[in-house]
Amino acid sequence: MSSAPVLGDREIGLARLAAQGLARPREAAPEDVVRALGAVQAQDLPGALVSVGLRRSAGAAGLREAFDAGRIVRTWPMRGTLHLVPAEELRAWLAVLGPRTVSSTTARRRELGIDERLDAARETALTALRHGPQPRERLHAAWDEAGLLGAPGRAYHLMLALHLDASLCMGPLAGNARDQLVVPVEHWVPGAAEEPAHAPAGAGVPPVVVRWVRRYLRSHGPASVADAARWAALPRSTVRAALGMLDDVVAVRDRGGQELWCAPEVLADAARTGRRAAGVHLLPPFDEYVLGYGDRSHVLDGQHAARIVPGANGVFKPTVVAGGRIVGTWGRGRRASSPGLVLEPFEEFSATRRRAAERAFARLPVL
Repeated sequence: MSSAPVLGDREIGLARLAAQGLARPREAAPEDVVRALGAVQAQDLPGALVSVGLRRSAGAAGLREAFDAGRIVRTWPMRGTLHLVPAEELRAWLAVLGPRTVSSTTARRRELGIDERLDAARETALTALRHGPQPRERLHAAWDEAGLLGAPGRAYHLMLALHLDASLCMGPLAGNARDQLVVPVEHWVPGAAEEPAHAPAGAGVPPVVVRWVRRYLRSHGPASVADAARWAALPRSTVRAALGMLDDVVAVRDRGGQELWCAPEVLADAARTGRRAAGVHLLPPFDEYVLGYGDRSHVLDGQHAARIVPGANGVFKPTVVAGGRIVGTWGRGRRASSPGLVLEPFEEFSATRRRAAERAFARLPVL
């Protein structure tokens, strides 16, 4: 691997913009964007919708329909964090990664008595859902009426547990597109055969894991094995084994000598779309360009890291990217009469960059 090309931080940032479809949005259905990325961080649902729209030449067009037709769902597939996933892969995600989240929450589940309430909570929820998709609050009320709650956090952990065992998922968008209605997986995502959660003896890693590692490295690269392992909540050894089965990713190195992996065409795409990639991009909170990596040092100066997640509370602010680097945060004016762009640059923006940011703001997808 000594002959692997060496990329500077700017080149890595621009290549990631190309890989993620931000430099040149694709003609693609919303579910195809989600599938290409592997999954889309969706703690903040409105932000996740913008993330998908930014990667499509059609923007937000057809996005609601993809949810309402059951082609995209939202659940907790990994790291105890909500993501958008292609509906037909929901069971495969949960079969492989769900048990890892269950294991990581064992103590809290035991404290809240989740396992002994789970069957009753499932029956109560499915009964309520016979009348059609329902908001989470309706299921919480049904559980409360059935005497299943009574402790802070129990409603959340019952909902989480029933998502992890593929009983429930979040499907159609609510009227304002700021939340989703809960649906039963059995009826909303019918039929797809489950892939094995574990590989047969001697087979290395499950095909589904190989597929996800491929998608991650091709859509997020240049990225490291450590980044991929963190993203999918898998052991690094599993990711390395999957990487050994891929023939459509190549190695590069950063200036520090760290090995990174990406799709070979990404390097050419980054060169072709360099000017567009190097322009100003406004990204929503929790976008994969930021959250998709454990090591963000290639695109973000460490001295500014606290400014994108103030207080280290896990709530990320919308970011401004220019030249392949995160250079500030942004928001909307608080007053209804003045909802325009509010920039918080890490260093003073030139007039040219501010105008570019205003143009990017005007192009943001609106559902």
